[in-house]
Amino acid sequence: MSTLSGYAQVSAEWAVESQFLHMLKIPLEGQIHAQMTGLISEIAMQITQDNEVEVHHCVAQIRDLRVGFEGSMAADVLHWFRQSITRAIRRTLEEVEYCAMMRNNWLPWVEAQLYQFPTNLTISNNPDVTLIQTMQSIAMTQNHVDIRMRSDLIWDKEFVESGMVEDATLASVENLPRSTRMIDMFIDEHTVQSIIAAAHFSGHLKTKIESPFLKTSCDVLCIGTVLPELAEQVPNRTLTVEATTLSPPVIDLQEGKALVYLNASLNVFAHPPLKTVEGSMLTINVETEFTVTMEMKNKRVKGYINMINAQANLVDSKVGLMSQKTIDFLVNMSTPFLEDAVDVLIGRGLIVADPFQFPSTNEHLSIHDKCLRWEADIVMPTVVAHTNIF
Repeated sequence: MSTLSGYAQVSAEWAVESQFLHMLKIPLEGQIHAQMTGLISEIAMQITQDNEVEVHHCVAQIRDLRVGFEGSMAADVLHWFRQSITRAIRRTLEEVEYCAMMRNNWLPWVEAQLYQFPTNLTISNNPDVTLIQTMQSIAMTQNHVDIRMRSDLIWDKEFVESGMVEDATLASVENLPRSTRMIDMFIDEHTVQSIIAAAHFSGHLKTKIESPFLKTSCDVLCIGTVLPELAEQVPNRTLTVEATTLSPPVIDLQEGKALVYLNASLNVFAHPPLKTVEGSMLTINVETEFTVTMEMKNKRVKGYINMINAQANLVDSKVGLMSQKTIDFLVNMSTPFLEDAVDVLIGRGLIVADPFQFPSTNEHLSIHDKCLRWEADIVMPTVVAHTNIF
């Protein structure tokens, strides 16, 4: 069978089995030609309890079917019964053959595409972060196939199980404009929060801030000339600041941006160490609020931060009292820590691998209320695009 734009033409050999006509040596073989124009069909699928796809409703209607016979005297006789034969062929195609073909050929192809949905997505290679997904349900609507997954993490070979939460993403998704791309994937806020929490508990949200500016004594410009009291307390030293999160950052996905609340601890060390001080000489707790925006170019995701608010409190000082000016200055010096924290997750140019076996193009990543949205078109290989399922 060859098909083109709703038009099908079929040719086949036919033979009539009749001992009586055979004795009369009447030719009983020939060819049948059928032309079919326009096929209207409705196929409804459902998901079984075993998460398997099955066709539970199939209706087909052929708009126009024309049949012709040739090859022998019997063909001329059959022409007299052409209408009855056409009705029988139409009924067989509409009620039996078409739906059987959809069940036996098309449905397995659809299932194969669904099962190609990724089970493992690499988020980062350093640290080694993999998002493990297991299919929970499949729902089919008039416009799309809705696949819902459970997401867990493997962070540096440690399994981080996600908790059971109420799915609040669906309402937000339904309010978004329909995508013009072939794949439209949503990652809910809870999954993003789990990734950030795993980064905190694995100790990856920390950094050491070192700079020639952090000298307490110099001839031109350094922290000692800007903050004379620090130069008096810690003369002829180079400072380093170690920043780490105190608790998992809290993320609030909003339209176009992510609002992040982060509590961090800044520990200030002197080099060479002070004889009277063991460990850090200053400990400062910082409460910050900032926004993160993202863009995706050439399959790479880049994140940018914008500080909204930062409050600092001196927790411990082993070199005497420090003014709030000194504390605030050290906090401002630690701003790159926030950028590094974002870099751990996305800022280093995270490569987003194709989530399906097919290569993707026209990728777009956006932030919406309570979810991230990833859209892409699939570049169908020629061998797949031209496969004849008939």
